[in-house]
Amino acid sequence: MSGEIQFKVYESSVDPARTPGRMPTVLLLGPWHAGTQSLALNLSEEGYQVVLVDTAPNSASLNALRTRPAESDRYVADDDLRNTDGWSEAVNLIALIDAHLSGGWNKYTALITFGLQQQDADVVLALHTESFKRGGLSACVAYGLLLTKDQVLEAVGRARDYPLLVHVPESDTELISALVEAAKRGDIPQDALPFHPELAHFKASLGPVKPKTVSIFTYTSIGVDEDAAIWGCAFPFSHHTKDFAFPSTTSQVSEAHRSTAHRSAAAMSYSRTVALLKSTMGPRFPLEQLWDQHTYFEFATRDSAKTMSAMVAQPYVNHVACLTGGAGFTQLARFYEHHFTSVSPPDTQLVPISRTIGADRIIDEMVFSCTHTTMIDYFLPGVPPTGRKLRIPMVGIVNLRGDKLAYESLYWDQANALVQLGLLDPVKSSLHPGTTLPIAGDEVAQKILHPYGVPSNELMPNWPESQGKSIPAVTAKDP
Repeated sequence: MSGEIQFKVYESSVDPARTPGRMPTVLLLGPWHAGTQSLALNLSEEGYQVVLVDTAPNSASLNALRTRPAESDRYVADDDLRNTDGWSEAVNLIALIDAHLSGGWNKYTALITFGLQQQDADVVLALHTESFKRGGLSACVAYGLLLTKDQVLEAVGRARDYPLLVHVPESDTELISALVEAAKRGDIPQDALPFHPELAHFKASLGPVKPKTVSIFTYTSIGVDEDAAIWGCAFPFSHHTKDFAFPSTTSQVSEAHRSTAHRSAAAMSYSRTVALLKSTMGPRFPLEQLWDQHTYFEFATRDSAKTMSAMVAQPYVNHVACLTGGAGFTQLARFYEHHFTSVSPPDTQLVPISRTIGADRIIDEMVFSCTHTTMIDYFLPGVPPTGRKLRIPMVGIVNLRGDKLAYESLYWDQANALVQLGLLDPVKSSLHPGTTLPIAGDEVAQKILHPYGVPSNELMPNWPESQGKSIPAVTAKDP
């Protein structure tokens, strides 16, 4: 049977020496195209062994999966489930995995589906049932369900056995309304759904954190009939998926089929999917230590080779304010070697203010300071040293894929830096006489370090006009 099923195994690209055992498996069911194949590569960099199986509608591969197994008594299931296409698919998938993966079915296995059809709705339950004695399903992620409302509600109700994550277009109002009503009845937790005006009873939980059994996320500007394997795979932040997210005009699928909304949905849903996979199966690496190691190589040892060794094969760095950095190994290695590690002023410091740690990323708020004694290519390209002190707030968003840094976006206010260096003046630099540019100098960093010590709204000329006016809906009184 497996000879008729189109599939490919993507082994984990994480160093096996860094893991205590077999890496988790992700079974990916979707149409066979560049998007799903690129997504599989991404997940392999996260540390997963990925099995991509072609389940495109009307494909020979899907028809083969639906074929009744010859040895139907080999697995145990209830009679009703045995009579479904989903059960046949599950048994055939388990047989395929046993035949082609070393060790067979993995006790840590998650299922990801794209556009699951009504006819195949039982494949999730059947997979879990048939593999239960060997670990079952650790989690299920569904993109763009093509099921009936009753089938979706039934699937959500079964999420006690394995966590369920569902990604659907916000435009699927019929399904969302049904889920809201189910939450109002208490059939599913209210916090399983995104914010809805009819679900405004927010409650805290106490005690140890318990994993959510079901999570449903919606995505704006995605049509209800749009192919989930398009918008779910248009991930813009990876070398593997970039060509699918930004296809050339000469490709079979034109740019008109990819929009900013598609790329946004793919980016958001990917992080949420990885968060579920990591929480239920791993691998979970110490993201903070990995990021701090990277910055140690950048600023302490100033070793570009070690900096690159801590990154995925094709990373990117984007210093947003001045478009410096690099995309891909060759360009980024050149950037670090000749325009970053060797050009930072000797007294460069990064003072941490806050750090937010997610499942696949770190967000650092910090203050960068130095004396501008060198030409800092990555920060002030083309600007000769001024000898002035510089202190500016920065926000860095760092994504880690598996045990490697995948990309970094660094944000700061370039106008703030130029004011401190005497290269920009709030009054003289304005092209409109009488207009003062709303930019500040060192006060910006002071405000971050001491939020109560620097006045707010000093750049608003009309701020005094609101003094003493009514403030609606405010009950708290100043001391």
